[in-house]
Amino acid sequence: MKYVACLLLSLVVCGCTPSDITPPPTQSNLTAGMAKKAIIKGQTTQAEVTEIFGPPDLVTHKDNMQVWTYDKIRYDVESSNGYLNVLVAGVGGGRTRSSSTSTMLIIYFDSNDKVVDYRMNVTRF
Repeated sequence: MKYVACLLLSLVVCGCTPSDITPPPTQSNLTAGMAKKAIIKGQTTQAEVTEIFGPPDLVTHKDNMQVWTYDKIRYDVESSNGYLNVLVAGVGGGRTRSSSTSTMLIIYFDSNDKVVDYRMNVTRF
């Protein structure tokens, strides 16, 4: 009888532990603050932009300018589960919240590979 009680107690305790453990997201330099700090019109070069933000996601041309586009989407999912398991019947409850952040940085370079202008858009939903 002691063994059955210990087994039931261990099932209850194990059933109450969280099952979803997600590692923290890696940080990206693609932020409005980093763009404002790092990009200086007429001075910052393509090499410096690449060093800070990495290679662009898209390269196009417009009016003798090279246009680099960075487009990143971050998904955040927060999940909490609380379960109480008994041998035959179980009671459980959980909740999940999710959000997304879309960040787009567009940089215009002149023929000398220096920044002419840039635009940034951050959308959270």
